[in-house]
Amino acid sequence: MTRIIKTQINLGALPYFETNTDGKLVEGDIGEHTVRVLRYHRDRILPDFPLLSCPHRLRECMEFNLFLIDRRLGNFSLKKSKHTETEKRVWSEGHLASKKAPELKTESLIPIAKDLRKYLDWMIEQDISYEEIIAIPENYDPNSLDEAEALLPVWRFQQFLVKQVESQKLAFNRCQRILSNVRAFYLWSYKRSTVKFLPFSIHLKSISVKRKDDAEATFSMPGSKPVNMRAIESYVSNLSIPKTAKRKSRHPREGLSAYTAEELRLLMNTKIYAHRTYGLFIRCALFAGLRVFEVVQIDYKDIIDPAENRFSFSLNLVRKFDKSTNLRISPTLMQMLWGYTQDDIYTRRRLKHETRYGMNNPDHPLPLFINRDGERMSESTVTNTIQKCRLELKERGLPRLDRDFHDLRATFATYWAIALLKKGYTPNEIKAKLILLLSHETFKTTQLYLDFALEGKAGKHGAMEPWVVDIYQEVMDRVNAS
Repeated sequence: MTRIIKTQINLGALPYFETNTDGKLVEGDIGEHTVRVLRYHRDRILPDFPLLSCPHRLRECMEFNLFLIDRRLGNFSLKKSKHTETEKRVWSEGHLASKKAPELKTESLIPIAKDLRKYLDWMIEQDISYEEIIAIPENYDPNSLDEAEALLPVWRFQQFLVKQVESQKLAFNRCQRILSNVRAFYLWSYKRSTVKFLPFSIHLKSISVKRKDDAEATFSMPGSKPVNMRAIESYVSNLSIPKTAKRKSRHPREGLSAYTAEELRLLMNTKIYAHRTYGLFIRCALFAGLRVFEVVQIDYKDIIDPAENRFSFSLNLVRKFDKSTNLRISPTLMQMLWGYTQDDIYTRRRLKHETRYGMNNPDHPLPLFINRDGERMSESTVTNTIQKCRLELKERGLPRLDRDFHDLRATFATYWAIALLKKGYTPNEIKAKLILLLSHETFKTTQLYLDFALEGKAGKHGAMEPWVVDIYQEVMDRVNAS
């Protein structure tokens, strides 16, 4: 299947083939092949650029990679470039239309590359090409356009994604993003004349936005229309995931909600929880209250052998609002993190990372969680952990898990509130401790992680019914009494 390789590339300006003093082209060897040496008058080296690689589909990979390069350089964008009033007076509309759009960051290309890889892997499995955009069978009835459209690869792929959403194997928003990037690739190919037609409809739609202060009406002349109509322009296409594909939760809820004892039992009895990586993701949130981006942020340098008998253990993290924190964690969790680094899998992945970036590189510190390519794991890998648990529970015919990964933080906060209360801490001490542990600005935000029990009808405590009356209510009464 297709791989994403992060490598260093040169996107310099004014390329030329290198020549020697005799004017002959300089050639170099790459394996069994001899190639000419390409240089640039002005180099622009970009590290960690994501490129798609598949030996059996080199042509598609080259097209996808060129698309990624154009997105990175701003040569292709779905957003109009912003111009000042002075530019509009000086330059023609044609010149302004040809100006580059703002460049994307290299990090922003990774989700796009993953979405294109998903499309290419599906095409490989179906043995088709993205260039098949006209599909009219013999003896075709011209009055049945939908029938022909359904045969097109991109629409077959759309149906594949719809089924993924319906079966809850992929999230609705993820599939919408995949189709959005696939549409952008087709638009780019159409602009380059690689494909002659677009296999879907697309048009710009303007959505008017009214100012709250109604300033346009205040400063306009009587009887005149507002001069500057504020509007958001967005591309609308018939190639999308219908909202009907989303299954409504059988237990709809609002906001955060802690795991009940039964839900924790279900979670901890899954194979995912026993997995060396996914299970550790869950433990980091459940036992330390870490957010998704904080989990993947953990570096190897902070992992210490608990056998050293230190007084305390901590992780150096940059938490929300760019707060640098030395977060204390339990010796039990540190033992788990240390054990994760001691097996052969981690050793191999660490070697890949250090081969690429070197040892003790301050720009690329050694991560705790490293993927099979030797790169720091992505946030989506952590987020999808609970989804994997749901699929396993469904396959085993067990009850559905309605909580998500972030709800583990609510569980962490609740258990801490209980523990602090049992140890006799004052309400103000409980507030200060929870704010510190959860890295919040105010206790008002922290309360969202505790106010989950009271939901819906009066006198009901939802999922927390088994223990909210004798524990949760006591916590909230004492905290609010201060």
